[in-house]
Amino acid sequence: MSSFLETIGEALIAYWSSPLTLSVVAVCGACMGTLLYVFVTNARNAKLRVSLLTGLYALSIFFWAFVAVSFSLCAAEARMVAYAHNGVPMAVLGAVAGGSIATGSISAIVWRYGNAAVIRRFAPRELHDDERWLQQFADLLREFEGIPPVHLRLVESDEALALAIGGKERNVLVSRGLLSILEKDELETVAAHELMHLKHHDAEFKVFSRVLSRILFFDPFSKFFDPAVHREREYLADEMSGRATGKPAALASALLKLAARNAPTKASWGLSISGPGHGVFSRYPPLDERIHRLLLLSDLLARG
Repeated sequence: MSSFLETIGEALIAYWSSPLTLSVVAVCGACMGTLLYVFVTNARNAKLRVSLLTGLYALSIFFWAFVAVSFSLCAAEARMVAYAHNGVPMAVLGAVAGGSIATGSISAIVWRYGNAAVIRRFAPRELHDDERWLQQFADLLREFEGIPPVHLRLVESDEALALAIGGKERNVLVSRGLLSILEKDELETVAAHELMHLKHHDAEFKVFSRVLSRILFFDPFSKFFDPAVHREREYLADEMSGRATGKPAALASALLKLAARNAPTKASWGLSISGPGHGVFSRYPPLDERIHRLLLLSDLLARG
């Protein structure tokens, strides 16, 4: 037993002191650092910042998958890694391939089944006749914006919810509680906000990151970058909704009304248009900043 553990220890030393292994780690770190620098120096470019943060999140996923597969290979093939002439290069290649395959497999599974699971969780119904005007509005806007067909459905809940669900069949879910507290122009801007999430594939990413953050619960990178991606995507959807409808002030009014309600249940956190929390670990931007940006956009549109 002690001989086996010594072999594993020698394999770990040989592996993690190898220039090839350290090069993979260094490349990951350099890419993260570069993306983070570009992110910090482009504070007002919402689309670019969303792309950069998504890249950072993807790199953090790969990094931890690479580390996990590396330790597994060093334990399972300790003698090869420690003593074989090409043992370390083969293990590094296996770790890179394994990390890529693991990340891709998880992504594919969540992409295929995650959205359907969210739909089942909220159990929405079809819109009634007096609610179909919202579907008609969404159809006009999504056609203008070049978005594939979107199905609006209603959640029988007193909570004020609005969320977009991507995948093969795109859905926007709104709750009975939301319809009861918002005016027509406010509902239109909220629906537009969710359509913009679908246009930029935010909806798929939200479900993906929510599931993956639970799997990688130990990952400090995802604990920071995942909320940051969500905050940037909310800012972007706010802006695009305001520009598409020409009513950013109405969206600001809707957000204030939603904030005045009781916080939604945990099942919708990070998925609905608003929710609790603040700071670097919150998936929602500060409400004051969202309102400030929307009112600035309203002034700009009025002057234009």
